[in-house]
Amino acid sequence: MAMVHNRWRRLVPLLLLMGIALLVVWQNRRLGERRRAGLPGAPAYTADAPPFLNFLTVGLGGFRGVAAEVLWARADRLQEEGRYFELVQLAGWITWLDPHATEAWVYNAWNMAYNISVMMRRPADRVRWVDHGIALLRDDGLAANPRCARLYRELAWLYQHKIGSSDDTAYQAYQLALATTLAPLLQPDGRVADTPSNRVALAALRLDARRMRQVEEQFGPLDWRVASSHAVYWAVQGLPYARGQERLASRRAVYQPLLQAVRTGRLTGDLAPGDLRMAPNPQVIRPALQFMAETLRETPSPGVRMAYAFFLLQAIRQADTLGETAQVAAWLQELQRVSAGVLRPITLEAIRRGEMPEALR
Repeated sequence: MAMVHNRWRRLVPLLLLMGIALLVVWQNRRLGERRRAGLPGAPAYTADAPPFLNFLTVGLGGFRGVAAEVLWARADRLQEEGRYFELVQLAGWITWLDPHATEAWVYNAWNMAYNISVMMRRPADRVRWVDHGIALLRDDGLAANPRCARLYRELAWLYQHKIGSSDDTAYQAYQLALATTLAPLLQPDGRVADTPSNRVALAALRLDARRMRQVEEQFGPLDWRVASSHAVYWAVQGLPYARGQERLASRRAVYQPLLQAVRTGRLTGDLAPGDLRMAPNPQVIRPALQFMAETLRETPSPGVRMAYAFFLLQAIRQADTLGETAQVAAWLQELQRVSAGVLRPITLEAIRRGEMPEALR
């Protein structure tokens, strides 16, 4: 009896090992079937990857997630040490192992667009690294995760903030690069020129002329030479997939660049000598306010009410400048309604002086 018991004790680990091996084989076969079916997210062997990564990818099958966690630990150490160039390669391997890991795509794109770009001395090199970050999310991340609302939102933010704001000293180089790339494919006022040849050229930039027209129909004649228009374009595409807390974040990713477009949404000047001048786009105001009103109905929170109120302030200033008295009165009344209980009432005269309403405590 003792001999049988000892034999079973020796066999149990062997049986467990065989079971794990069979599980890995089954998982590998399943992933192979997915690859053959053309589904995204199942990486195959490639000669471009180092041998150890190919071993992890093909050999470990369903255990790739564990390997990705190990690489994440290494990435944290590189981040602390400021070794951003090494992070690019490491984060690329993480997305290879786990292409549905949203954080890895976002992490790598931000590293390129923010950390590495500012280390470059020449503006052209900064532009290149910002483009790399955008392309990573747009071309690769969304290809593997076409229904991930956050990736659309993060891509929109790169356009809105990294290119569209003036926080980076090379912001004019970013904006000029975008404008000069898009200008030949657009009408003189920056609207999309939907021709067969332009559709092909826009598709190479991952832009769909039909969707661009749809965005224009919803929000007015956007100037596609300006970064805020591209932020709206990508954020709108993510909205159908936004759920839970991501819903408000995705809607915010739409109305923030719309407000940016109201202020500086049209490009003027001659691009040839690099003359970048921005002007307001008042035609965006009404559809943008409608989107804000829909957002408030969907999420009636104090934060959204305050955002809507400041949007109305900008609209009132624009309408007042254009002499639209009736519209000013209507929007001022809407401002008082929306801001009740959140902001102190403000008069038109105070708005003209550039004052902002005080928050109620």
